[in-house]
Amino acid sequence: MKNSLRLLLVASVGAISLAFAGSALAAFSPFLTVQQSSSKAGAGTTVGFVMGEGQTDDALAKATIFSPAGYGNTLTQAPGTTIGKAYAVVDAGALAGAPLPLSGPVVVGDPNDAAIKVASGKCRTGGATTNTAVWLLKVSLAGQELTIYDFVNVAGPYVTQEICLTPPAITPQQAKLVVADFSIKGVFTNGPNGQYQWDGAFTPYNGMTPNAAGTTEWRTYQGIPSSLTFKRVKSKPSVVTFSGKLSVGGITPAGIQLDLYKGATALPAPNFTTPGLLGLLGSGKPIKTKKLKANGKFTITRPKVKKKTWFQLRLEDYGFNSCDGPSPTGLPLPCAGTDLAPITSAQIKVSPPPKKKKHK
Repeated sequence: MKNSLRLLLVASVGAISLAFAGSALAAFSPFLTVQQSSSKAGAGTTVGFVMGEGQTDDALAKATIFSPAGYGNTLTQAPGTTIGKAYAVVDAGALAGAPLPLSGPVVVGDPNDAAIKVASGKCRTGGATTNTAVWLLKVSLAGQELTIYDFVNVAGPYVTQEICLTPPAITPQQAKLVVADFSIKGVFTNGPNGQYQWDGAFTPYNGMTPNAAGTTEWRTYQGIPSSLTFKRVKSKPSVVTFSGKLSVGGITPAGIQLDLYKGATALPAPNFTTPGLLGLLGSGKPIKTKKLKANGKFTITRPKVKKKTWFQLRLEDYGFNSCDGPSPTGLPLPCAGTDLAPITSAQIKVSPPPKKKKHK
């Protein structure tokens, strides 16, 4: 089970947590967790893609991401348009495995550019050089700018993204991916009410050569509609009380525990649609709520605050050790598991109660 995104970065740069990873003994245990800014039927949504693998795993050669069947898309953005942000952490083999952060914008590229066509032919299945769109993850690694190509196409009911990485031996700083988070805005539109899956197919390197036989899948379940409401309610002066409700289309939330984040700065909870270290980690250790009942409603009571504090709730760390339905690749690939799409609530600012004036 995937406790490991937090544990992965504890060992690397800090801490991160997702749900249900593969066995630590596996040679290749990639994951894909997808968070949307909106889970309403028919709504446009910013999408945050988080993918990674174990630090001791074989290096990632290629990731292919499939949007849910039934989602809409807009792939007509002009070259040069910024549509998102990218953030990643790599282990630098040239620096004894030291963790290095990468960050930068996601920019629409020109599919007709000669260099992009050459890169497409080397990356895409079948060597295709034409693409509906190309997204450029323009990140900096130790002061050196790198461009990672994301080749985007429509295949039947899916929007596909094909991303290839070079072997660590020939990558600047001998970098090996640990975790990446990139957001895409203005492209995807939710389908009608129903149950959906984002799918990632991942191929490792065997030395310098992609190992197609080692390709495995990980998925994220997205219920439409889904929501996590969070509000403050009246309580005794000695405590702060919140209430709300978790709803996930197609899922009964009985037994789920939410994570309550609090901090001295705004937006203390992780949010994968805002890539960055805080987007991955949040700004504080979460506190688990009590297990939810089947109706998803909850009440949380915390001691009164002594200084201005922001609170947020988050659904995270849940999923399934199985996958539902055949692979969108059309191949009989092994699928290690499915995450439940995270949800981050709105924030609530709480100030300490005013001090009582002493009467003379």
